[in-house]
Amino acid sequence: MRVTPENLLDFTQNFVEKRVDTERSIIAAYLRGSLVYGSPLLGGAGDIDIVFIHSTPPEINREIKRLTHDIHYDIENHDQLLYKEPRQLRVHPWLGPSLYDAKILHDPQHFLDYVQAGVRGQFYTPDHVLQRAKSELEDARQFWFEHQLNSPSAGQRELRGYLSAVEKAVNAVALLNGPALPTRRLGLDFPKRAEAVEKPKLYQGFLALLGGISLSTETFRKWLSLWAESLEALPQEACPINLHPHRRDYYHKGLVALLEGGHPSSVLWPLLKTWTQAISVLPENHTISHSWEQACHELGLYGDKFPARLSAIDAYLDEIEDVLNTWSMAQGAG
Repeated sequence: MRVTPENLLDFTQNFVEKRVDTERSIIAAYLRGSLVYGSPLLGGAGDIDIVFIHSTPPEINREIKRLTHDIHYDIENHDQLLYKEPRQLRVHPWLGPSLYDAKILHDPQHFLDYVQAGVRGQFYTPDHVLQRAKSELEDARQFWFEHQLNSPSAGQRELRGYLSAVEKAVNAVALLNGPALPTRRLGLDFPKRAEAVEKPKLYQGFLALLGGISLSTETFRKWLSLWAESLEALPQEACPINLHPHRRDYYHKGLVALLEGGHPSSVLWPLLKTWTQAISVLPENHTISHSWEQACHELGLYGDKFPARLSAIDAYLDEIEDVLNTWSMAQGAG
């Protein structure tokens, strides 16, 4: 069967209706993510992001349910109390854009209608756009503050924090002209967001922070194989939900599609982020960790090269702050 956004929406609506029939605590449900904007597929694999809102705190916060071999539902369960202040949610860098664009799938009490109306009110005023962007920049800057006085040699923990700061820095720019960018598409879509604020070199700066300016396609192919081995080695009881076995083809096929589609540099971010996360939950000194460490050394991200990366991200954050200030003055924000 040919998979289209239309039939994926039909499948999703049926899935939600069945779930609502069996779980009386669900008061509303909505669709967010890539299917809202078009096709969720990359390399033939994709996910469908559903949020269920419950009248009581849910027992499980996130679930992965397979629809086909290549497509799965990525489900979040939220307590309704999360939505009690819609006007505050509109300045949240992730929930705000998600709710603004959300497709309501179940809402018999018009709970989501009320929330979405509150979020959408003045959503794109410059002050609110800037507030969403600044929250990400401030979080990224906090990482630098915590490490700049005592710059340790990087281990897994420091590198995870560094990658999180890089992601927030990039999304501070992305939020000026759209929703925050998800892991799999961040490297692919960020160049367009940087161009939209007339700062295309921010993408090269992003790659430089990851040490990936001049990597060859052959290097990516080698690392992709080692990355796959690392994910396969994850013990079931310790596997992070976003690296669930049903999501491995989602990442792998997406990475291969980027590599073979003429976008090799776009592979680096999703590969490095998920690989680092996988290594962080494997037993210490696991034999498969050595390949990840070697890759990080090649990128200049590991060990005694870490202080230089802190200096680089400091300069990058200053540049983004200038971008936000320039945008603010041009838009009359603040």
